[in-house]
Amino acid sequence: MDLQLLRCDAGLSVAQASEVINASRVPLSNAESGRRRLQDAYVGPLSRAYGVTTEELLAAQDVSFGLRRVRPLREARPSAPRTVGEKINYLLEHGYAGRTSPSNEQIAQAVNEHSGTTDITADGIAALRSGARTTASDAVRAGLAHVLKVDIALFQDDAELSPAAGEFLEAIRFLGSIRQGQILGLAARGNQAGLSAGMMAKINEVVGELKNKLPSEQSEQ
Repeated sequence: MDLQLLRCDAGLSVAQASEVINASRVPLSNAESGRRRLQDAYVGPLSRAYGVTTEELLAAQDVSFGLRRVRPLREARPSAPRTVGEKINYLLEHGYAGRTSPSNEQIAQAVNEHSGTTDITADGIAALRSGARTTASDAVRAGLAHVLKVDIALFQDDAELSPAAGEFLEAIRFLGSIRQGQILGLAARGNQAGLSAGMMAKINEVVGELKNKLPSEQSEQ
């Protein structure tokens, strides 16, 4: 991890980090871009602000200057959900962070109310989620999309997701992590969490400011 990602991982903008060392943005920008190293007097304050040791800060600076190689990420990009059941599980896991997700019985009841039929039961939802059942009628798919508040296209095909659907699911996972306070567990460490390059760039642009605006879990209760 280089200096820029270390700063982002701490949830700080360039301006905020510059205030820590009581300097303009120039010294920090020069160090992050590999043009001029940080003064010794800045190392201690920045390491404390970033929540790392001075050795870790200096190692990150070496990465910014190309003197060390970034360790390859060992975690593989998580596979996108493909079946109806996998998509249900994914949306329940990442779309209800900090809230109680609906039960299989509640999902089945809501799907049937939406479709005006009795096509699905709680056991049927459970079978889809476990993989014991792999097919679902158009009415059930439409009902699932309505209940889980996603576009019906997400449930139309069990094959590989389209790029747009993949981006949408990435956004759900990221927003769920924000609610849990894991601001950059999904961003500043590279593509470890499976985020697209475009989404990562946008997240890294705004995340420092966003962290300070998020309501606490206590205030949401």
